[in-house]
Amino acid sequence: MADLLECLIQIKALGETLGMVTLCSSGGHSRAMERVTVSGVWQRMADAERRYADALGTTIAGGAAPAPPDVGPAAEVEEFVAMRRANLAKLDRCTGAELAGFVEWFGRPSTKVADLVAIMLANDTEVLGELRRAWPQPEPRRPS
Repeated sequence: MADLLECLIQIKALGETLGMVTLCSSGGHSRAMERVTVSGVWQRMADAERRYADALGTTIAGGAAPAPPDVGPAAEVEEFVAMRRANLAKLDRCTGAELAGFVEWFGRPSTKVADLVAIMLANDTEVLGELRRAWPQPEPRRPS
């Protein structure tokens, strides 16, 4: 029971990443967004989300997960957002038994869907750290 509850909390946390994308895209963090885009963060996120979609058997708009875009950072963000939404929709529909079911994940035999959710969240945590480090930091206040 605790494992299922932990997995459900992790699925909710995966949705929070979409909020981070919105925050990063807003005017206040646009320079930080440009810097992390240059460093390939969004391409890595889109690539990872595509692998998760393959493991989960997620389809987007009735077809297979989209192929990597050849168009630039904005498309990478859009691709990540579309795939994350599709993956979350699939996970939200899973029963407890389905979350305990197995997926094929390279290098990890006997990977459960719940394990994959934890892998997804670990990747998000790492990437969000990169985003936060790229944000402009406020100037430290000097004592008066």
